[in-house]
Amino acid sequence: MTYSEHGTATSPGLLRGGRLYYDIPIGVLCLESLFPKPRGHIRNPLTYSFPVVTRVVRGADIPGLLFGSAEDKQKLFPLFLEAAKQLEADGVQAVTGSCGFMALFQEEMSRQLTVPVFMSSLVQLPLCRLLHGRDARIGVLTASAAALTAQHFANCATDMADIPVRGMEGNREFWETIIEGRRHDFDMCRLEREIVETARDFASREKLDALLLECTDLSAFSAAVQAAVQLPVYDINTLVEYVQYAVCRRQY
Repeated sequence: MTYSEHGTATSPGLLRGGRLYYDIPIGVLCLESLFPKPRGHIRNPLTYSFPVVTRVVRGADIPGLLFGSAEDKQKLFPLFLEAAKQLEADGVQAVTGSCGFMALFQEEMSRQLTVPVFMSSLVQLPLCRLLHGRDARIGVLTASAAALTAQHFANCATDMADIPVRGMEGNREFWETIIEGRRHDFDMCRLEREIVETARDFASREKLDALLLECTDLSAFSAAVQAAVQLPVYDINTLVEYVQYAVCRRQY
């Protein structure tokens, strides 16, 4: 049997060392947060059928990334880049982010690393447009519509003007726990109800053909959302699964 540094076949009998991780397809850059990460969340190790490594970026949190000044947000980039390069050196085969607002760093991060980089679920939007057609209504459900800007979309090769957006503003359980961090425990039933009702209203009002979840904290409820809206639902997990399959092909 022959192997590369990731455990895949190369030259006879050679298994390369020097890495911290082997057969780890995805490394996740995480913001500092203490609210629960239920199964279905990118930071829950039981979400995927393959191993994922998480790396918390100290000094980067949700309020800072979403609502900080442009200057303060740019100061976060070196922190993300250092952590991403370390994950790459440790042996992960692709790097992603635990928050869709990391789209701000997609273009530069992908230039700096040699492994695939997908910092946000928003990078799926050009593909969604191709899949559903030029005239399809593809909506984005985000943590905060006020914080999501044209720059986030531009860094993911998409024009914001073509995309209906709905935020989770006004939903107390979501906002107090995930956005403001006032408390670290949330009521799963109440949170699911907020997310599902917001998604249902959004899809109905905008007559959507597909829904993309910007926020990784919505992904644990994606099945309930799809049952409510009866549409294709894209999120960070659809992208993680896609990239994992690209970097770790199975033998047929």
